[in-house]
Amino acid sequence: MIPELKGKVLKTHKTRAHAAYMKDLEATLGTPSAAETARVALFFGVTIARDFDVLEKMGMVLNETLMGGHEITWTRPFEPDEEVEVTVTLADVQDRGKNRIAVIESRFQTPGGEEIQRQYSTFVHLGGAGRGTTGEAAA
Repeated sequence: MIPELKGKVLKTHKTRAHAAYMKDLEATLGTPSAAETARVALFFGVTIARDFDVLEKMGMVLNETLMGGHEITWTRPFEPDEEVEVTVTLADVQDRGKNRIAVIESRFQTPGGEEIQRQYSTFVHLGGAGRGTTGEAAA
């Protein structure tokens, strides 16, 4: 994870808000508000394509990285089976002592550009300050 990536798009992905996933999540939660929760908490932007390449692009080593926070704001819930476009951006990166803090923004919108949701995920890479994207100490 390097400061030069700040403000850069790390990944774009097209997907669908699968009704079947919503039903599965609703059943798993099993609470009175499960149906509503499933329509707003369906995705985790950082791993939107079910992979860890966003973290890897930033040189984060998973066993040295902590989740510092996660915030979701939404304009509206996802509609079952609607198409969704996701843009994942490194919103901020700061070195604090030996550690590096990164905030990743994931923006969810319709193909027509209507914003549905934004997520801000904060990661703390322990000992990550001064490292390049390979995890090696920068020269």
